[in-house]
Amino acid sequence: MQNDGLDCCHRRRDILKAGCSIVSAGIVAGCLGTSNGSSSDDTTATSPSDDQSMTEADDPTPYEVTVKPAGTYTFESVPETYASFPGAWMDIAMALGIKPSAMMSLEEEQLKYYDALPDVAIDLDSVESLLDSSDSEFDKEVFYEVDADVHLMDPRILKRYSGWNDEDLEEIERNVGPILGSMIRFPYERDPYYTLYDAVEKAAKIFQRQDRYDAWIAFKEEVFAEIQSRLPDDKPTVGAFIIDFDIEGKTLRAAEIDAFRNDTRTLRKLGVNSAFKGDTYVRYKEIGYEKLLDVDPEYIGLIDNLTTGNNESFQQTLQAAKNHETLSELTAVQNENFVRSAGTNMGPIIDLFSAEAVAMQLYPDEFGEWPGSVGDVPTEHQLFDRQRVADIINGRV
Repeated sequence: MQNDGLDCCHRRRDILKAGCSIVSAGIVAGCLGTSNGSSSDDTTATSPSDDQSMTEADDPTPYEVTVKPAGTYTFESVPETYASFPGAWMDIAMALGIKPSAMMSLEEEQLKYYDALPDVAIDLDSVESLLDSSDSEFDKEVFYEVDADVHLMDPRILKRYSGWNDEDLEEIERNVGPILGSMIRFPYERDPYYTLYDAVEKAAKIFQRQDRYDAWIAFKEEVFAEIQSRLPDDKPTVGAFIIDFDIEGKTLRAAEIDAFRNDTRTLRKLGVNSAFKGDTYVRYKEIGYEKLLDVDPEYIGLIDNLTTGNNESFQQTLQAAKNHETLSELTAVQNENFVRSAGTNMGPIIDLFSAEAVAMQLYPDEFGEWPGSVGDVPTEHQLFDRQRVADIINGRV
């Protein structure tokens, strides 16, 4: 195996070892190349690598997992702990029954989904911080102290947040644990992009929990088939906006619902019409107020407001739009047709809650009135079995 001048080294643990890391195209990559496979999600921009499929009952070691852009890593035993950012990869690991050992931060809004499930909630006292408590900055020593078996994060994002260079990331990989993750919110720098369930498959291979991955595939297809069978033929047009609906600025950041991106997945799965057609590799488009008035979508979609904002903050946004000189002219504002969905933090668990919430907001006559919080949905209006989700998470598949 070629190592591009870097020596393959022994890990600091006897139980977890890996091949060498190389620096390639400005990111940390693994020793091996990749090959193409197939996707298991609704939409795929590019195929993930064809890693060997394993079940929880198989002898797992050694085994290789490729996650672009990080590369390929060879595990000599199954990792037991992980560190991550708040977001999709944490929710993916949670869906496989693995709670985080350390996080950059842990957003309270994300925890409400786990609180709504039986026997799934996270004990915050058991989760360490990846940030130095004295100055809220990244410190490599903290990574050494946390000593996670694997870091579920895109190395490019870690570099951006930390200010580290490739050599810093290489040091963490060599002495602590691999950095295996990929930006799935939207296509990042036009690199190979994984859909949600592409990423779930990768995590299942990292943690050797193929049985739970298979259970998630079967369950989510069942849930979405039932929801989609009840949708009307005439779908509304939605103008989706990321981050927030900034009524103080002069432009808004609009998202293309039909693009290859995870954050608009809920609206796409529910078949709404996108108000902003365009390049599938654009993170967002800056839309001025006048342009928005020209489009005048039936609904305004607030991506991530379901995950990062509570109902009170949502009501404040709606009221501010109604009081705005220009935005108050929008049909969606006049009819209070604002839809909250999840986005940045959406893995398999949040995906189900987001679909349920948006279905109720768009079609209350069919699915029931949305109460404003995932924990307040009446049992008779719940669109998926909470206990079944908990069973999959806890390995009762």
